[in-house]
Parts: sequence; structure tokens; C-alpha cells
Amino acid sequence: MKLLFSHIGKYKAASVLSPVFKLLEACFELTVPLIVANLIDLGINQSDAQYVKSHVWILVLFAVVGFASAITAQYFAAYAATGISSGIRKSLHDKLQTLSVADYEKIGSSGAVTLLTSDVNQIQTGINLFLRLLLRSPFIVIGACIMAAVVKPSIALIFVACTALLAVVIALNMKLSIARHKAAREGLDSLVKKTSNGITGERVIRGFNKTSDDYLKFEQKSKILNISQTKAADFAAWLNPLTYAVVNLAVCLLIYRGAVHFNAGTLTDGQVVALYNYMSQILIELVKLANLIVSVSRAYACLNRAEGLINIKSTAVNGTKVLAGSKPVGVSVRNVSYTYQGNNEESVKDFSIEIKPGETIGIIGSTGCGKSTAASLIAGIYNAQQGEVLLDGIDIKDIKATSIAESVGMSLQKTRLFRGTLKDNITLGRDSLTDEDINTACALSCSDDVLASKKEGLDYLISDGGAGLSGGQRQRIGIARALAGKPGLIILDDSTSALDWGTEKKLLNNLSSISSKPTVILISQKVRTCMNCDRIVLMDDGKIEAIAPHEELLKISENYRYMNSLQMKGDAV
Repeated sequence: MKLLFSHIGKYKAASVLSPVFKLLEACFELTVPLIVANLIDLGINQSDAQYVKSHVWILVLFAVVGFASAITAQYFAAYAATGISSGIRKSLHDKLQTLSVADYEKIGSSGAVTLLTSDVNQIQTGINLFLRLLLRSPFIVIGACIMAAVVKPSIALIFVACTALLAVVIALNMKLSIARHKAAREGLDSLVKKTSNGITGERVIRGFNKTSDDYLKFEQKSKILNISQTKAADFAAWLNPLTYAVVNLAVCLLIYRGAVHFNAGTLTDGQVVALYNYMSQILIELVKLANLIVSVSRAYACLNRAEGLINIKSTAVNGTKVLAGSKPVGVSVRNVSYTYQGNNEESVKDFSIEIKPGETIGIIGSTGCGKSTAASLIAGIYNAQQGEVLLDGIDIKDIKATSIAESVGMSLQKTRLFRGTLKDNITLGRDSLTDEDINTACALSCSDDVLASKKEGLDYLISDGGAGLSGGQRQRIGIARALAGKPGLIILDDSTSALDWGTEKKLLNNLSSISSKPTVILISQKVRTCMNCDRIVLMDDGKIEAIAPHEELLKISENYRYMNSLQMKGDAV
């Protein structure tokens, strides 16, 4: 509940005023049956027209004031619920920004999306109903019991017994339903993840004619969610009927006992009507309270999930030291090892290398050998679990995240493009970049032909995911994004895999011609991409097998010779 209380802040007044106005409305409602009773006994039964008229006007006044109180209470409840839930959503978003990539991968994109949307909406609904009904419904139920005791103490026992029985039913319902609502939210996470994967991999699914298989998996997830939601709704479905059954039995008993007392002359017809009205009020309020319990149970389960995210201890580090901007960066990796969450084997094992400022290094190896993981460790995307990574002699954990982002430019094999202009996708919010910087980066990355082919130039609007652009064009835009800030360390993680050899060769020549001579790390499975590097790191099963220039590697490594012979034979063909 700490998360909720931390956001009440400026909504304290609204959070107090809403229940206060609801209680004011409830006071009028509790008074009305007594006025009606007097109207019947002293006005209608005694044919006192003036008495009837005056009490009717009192009822009209109560209705108007009660309506105004209800509207005011609804306004304050909605204002507070919207504001508090908005603050919670912002806190969740801000927390996600502080997490490391490894932390985020534990949550998953589907979990994050569900938290920020559906879960927060449930919290908002719960707060709204809580402020409107939590005090009002019990107040009317207890007040009706007290007013019934004022009318006829002996019959008030029926009210007390009915209320006590339903309180037990509601308490059991709330206790058992919270866990089931939590399971239902987790099922929703799973379905959202499956849907997201299906949308992302649409082309692959259609290309391999696996649409029916994907549908079956989606249907399976849907059935699991349906079962969990049905279980969560079971108690809610029984709550209203049980409430009606108990209250209506109490009404029957009330009418019977009222008739007995009426015949005995100890109860007037107006008092019987008043008691019946009080029992009806209890019925209505308990039904409202039952629905409130269901909504609050859902909101509480969602709030627990939100607090679970907030309470995650981030493994992201952000030091205080800074690097020298676009100056070539020296890299020192010492005995680094890393294991992904859920894996038993290390992806990178005892990885060590010294890279001089301005040196061009190639990292090569078969799929799954740890090349990309090593690159991510050097770029600070993942934190080494063992060993250390130093940039210009400074431990990467001691360097400010903004300084790493300015000094290290990284491009991945799968370039993620966002909805927006071409310029927006290259700058990614870096306002300090000029059009000249962008055009230079485009020329170096060989993506200037993409600009030339679009009449809008840098203002060309890219759809989400870069639909309409080829894989090679997306990769080159990603490389331009990495180069635009003139970083001192450039890491290209297999980001030339979709380029033809002519374009790739031109790109590599452009990188070597940069006047500032940045340090360059090329990760690839292709020998020809790395053959002109100063040194090549050959990796196998997460370890470094050898480090040497191309010609020397051909002499000392049988694996490299075999890889070279296969690829060169393929190029010849």
C-alpha cells in the first residue's frame, strides 16, 4: 500500500471530501424513512393535508440536496482516482527506465504493458469505488440497524443478524478472491506476450505456413486465461445471489414479525413501512458493497503487482565519472563471465582483451558463441557478473550512463525503428545533433541513398517497425544512428549482415576514413567483414580461442581456416 499512499499527496482533500459528501447523502437517506413513517401515521391516517404537504416538500428538499451531494462526491472521487492512478502509472514508467536490460527481461514486455495499462486501470476503478462506497455503504447498513432499533428494538435484531451473516460471507469472498484475481492477471500477461510475439513474427509465421499453429497456441493461452478468470469470478457470481437470498429472507421475517406487532397494536403501519425501507436500503447497500469488494480485490491484486515492480532492486549502475566524448576510447576487458537469467551455462566465459584507442577489432565465431553478449558487456548493456570492463581505464560501473551513451555508439543486427520521421529515428531525441551531423552519419553509413530516394528527405515518415524499408536499409539507418553522435567507440553487432558485399566494403572503408579515428569493434560471422581489422578475436562456446590478425589466424587456428575456406568457396561460387 506504500505505492498508493505515496501518490495521494495533492489529492488528500478530494479523497476526504468525496466520502464526506457521500456520508451527507447517506444521512438524508437514513432520515427519509422516518419522515415517511410520520407522513403516514400523522398526516395521511389523520387526514392532515397541511402536514402531508409540508413533509412532501421536506422530502423534495432532501432529494435535491442528496442529489447535489452525490454529484459532488462523484466528482471528487473521479478526480482523486484519476490523479492517483496517473501518478502510479508514471512511477511504474519511471521505474522501468531505471532497470537494467537484464531486469527488464525478467519482467518482459507483456508484463510491463499489462501493468501500465490494464492493471493501472483496475487500480483507478478500485480507488473510485472505494472513495464513493466504502464509508457510505457500511454507514447506511449500520445506520439502518440503529434507526430500526429506534423504531422497534426487538425487530432490530433481525437487521443485526442479517448484517453479521453477510459480513462473514463478504470477508470470506475477499480472502479467497484476491489470489485468484492475481492468477488471472498473470494469465493475461501470458496472453499479451503470445499476442505480441505473433504480431512481431507475422511474416515468419506466414512464410512458413504456421498460421494455424500460432492460432492454436493463442487459443490455448486464451483457454487458460478463461479458466483463471472464471475461477476468479466464481465468488463474485455467488456473492450477489447470496446477498439477495439472505436479505430477502430477512425481509420475509421482518414482514411476518411486523404483522404480528401491528396486529398486537405495538407497531403502526408507518413504522412497518419505515422498517421495510431500512431493510431495502440494507439490501441495496450490501449489493453495492459486494460489487465494491470484487473491484477492490482486483485493484488490490493489481496494486500488489505494481508494488512488486517498484520494489525490484535495479541492477543498473550509474557512476559519476565521464569519458572524453568523441576521443578514441581504449577498452580493457578482464576475466569477464556472464550467464543469462534462467540459463545454466555461461554465455561468456573468462573473456579478456585489451583494445588500444583507435584500434579496429573484429569478433568472429559461429552462432551462439557469445559474440553479441561480449559486445553488450563492453557497451554496458549488461553488467559483468564476474570480472570487469574498463573504458579508458575507468570501470564501466563508475561511469555515468549519459557519458557511456555519448562515447559508445552501438548498432545491432535487428535495427528497431520507431514511428516518426527518419530524422527522429536517427537522433533519438538527441537535440544537440545538427542536420550536418545527421547527413555526415548517413554518408558514412551508406544510407544517403535512402535519403535521396525519399522526396521528404530527413522528414520522411517511417511507420512502426520500419515497414516499407528493406533489411539492409534499416541496418544502415541503425548504423547512422550509432555514428551521428561521433562516439569514440563504435560497436557494430552483426549490423552489416543484410548488406551486399559492395555496400559493406564501402561502409568499412568509410569507417576507416573517419578523421577522429574512433575505436571500432566489428562483430560478424563473415570472415571478409573482419579480415582487414587490426586484430580478430575468434570465439567458440563463449571463450576466446585466439586473437591475431587475419593472416596469422589462418596459420594458428584450424577452426578459422575451416571457416575461411567454407566462406571463400561460397563467395567463389
